Amino acid sequence: FFNKALNSSRFQADLASPPYFACPPLEAMEPQAKMQISFDDMNRIRILEADIFKQTENLAQESTGFVKKIEDFNGKVTSLLTVLRAQSLKIESAKLLAIGQKNRNKNEVENRRRMATELKLQISLKKQELERIRQQCQSLRKTDMEQKQIIEKFKSS
Repeated sequence: FFNKALNSSRFQADLASPPYFACPPLEAMEPQAKMQISFDDMNRIRILEADIFKQTENLAQESTGFVKKIEDFNGKVTSLLTVLRAQSLKIESAKLLAIGQKNRNKNEVENRRRMATELKLQISLKKQELERIRQQCQSLRKTDMEQKQIIEKFKSS
């Protein structure tokens, strides 16, 4: 039946009409490229030998498994990158806070030095004023004593 269909004039005409292209005869092909048509256990037509077909199926299954592993890996890498980006934002935020705190501490140290200098200056001025007031007080006591002595002298005379 198969040979009859191939040799029929209708089939030959169909092959010659435009969207169909005729294949070169098997004899014209190179010896390595010759196809072997066979039937498998379920009576399906196979072009490849059974062991090559099984190897091809195994390769397809391994490739599918590999693709799934790659997709899983890509998903894990994507989630890792998401976590790393979030962590980098937290680190940058903490870094900016640390820099701000460092600047505040530096400014506080400078403010304390300036205040210490101002306080030392005020203490020095107050000491000078105290010394001036002591001298004035001593001078006034001396003047007071002298005046009391003069008054005593006048009273006694």
